[in-house]
Amino acid sequence: MESQGNTQIKIGIYLAIGTICILGSIFFLGADKALFRRYVKIHAHFEQVQGLAVGSVVSLSGVTVGNVQDITFLPDENKLDVTMSIDEKFLKRIRKESAVEIRTQGALGDKFVLIFPGDPRQPEVKDGDVLPLAKASDLLGILTERGGEAGKIFDVVNEVYKMAHTINAENRMEKIMMNFDTASSNLAQTSKDIQKIVGNSSGGVKLNHSIEKLDSILTKIDKGEGSLGLLINDPSIHNQLKAALGGGGTQRKNQVKTLLRTSIEKED
Repeated sequence: MESQGNTQIKIGIYLAIGTICILGSIFFLGADKALFRRYVKIHAHFEQVQGLAVGSVVSLSGVTVGNVQDITFLPDENKLDVTMSIDEKFLKRIRKESAVEIRTQGALGDKFVLIFPGDPRQPEVKDGDVLPLAKASDLLGILTERGGEAGKIFDVVNEVYKMAHTINAENRMEKIMMNFDTASSNLAQTSKDIQKIVGNSSGGVKLNHSIEKLDSILTKIDKGEGSLGLLINDPSIHNQLKAALGGGGTQRKNQVKTLLRTSIEKED
């Protein structure tokens, strides 16, 4: 009996040791060897967290470096203090001027904190430091940040929808397109007619002859040939006309007397 009891005790001890070893292996493998890592707490102050929760991922340029440990309200500001637990081995990549923002991950809309690496020349962050916020770069973040201004976008979309609905009502779009097609056809036909006139031998000859005549007339006028050329190019004629029509009173009277005298002499 005593031998059987000792055997059962030994079996129980072996089972306990085996269970402890199995649980220890699960703990070290499943917990990512957390006992051998040191984590540092850094903070960021947001006006709103947009669905961010405790346990959400903290990412550094796409690499998971920690998790959100706590979200609390600041006592003196209308902001939320997000406490992030960061693996110490990544601190050399996070600098004092590194900025953070909240982004959406995946189709389900999970929120996470994204940290942008700072200038390597800046000092590393320390436990308890507060990181500045980055400007929102994703669409949802921009819409949330701009607030009332983002509503104007939806107003514009609504106005465009109304305009499109009005144009499409009662087949107006179809009528407009038909009118455009008719106008285009008429323009094409007119262009063909003009090409036929210009391309026709007799029509082309007449057009060229008319252009040559017009060019000859303008050349003569420019050279001062003919009555019109003299009138345009001779300043004395212009001065005489000006004196007769709008010159000084004495000069105009003398010219009128000369005309009357000449007329009387001709009658005698």
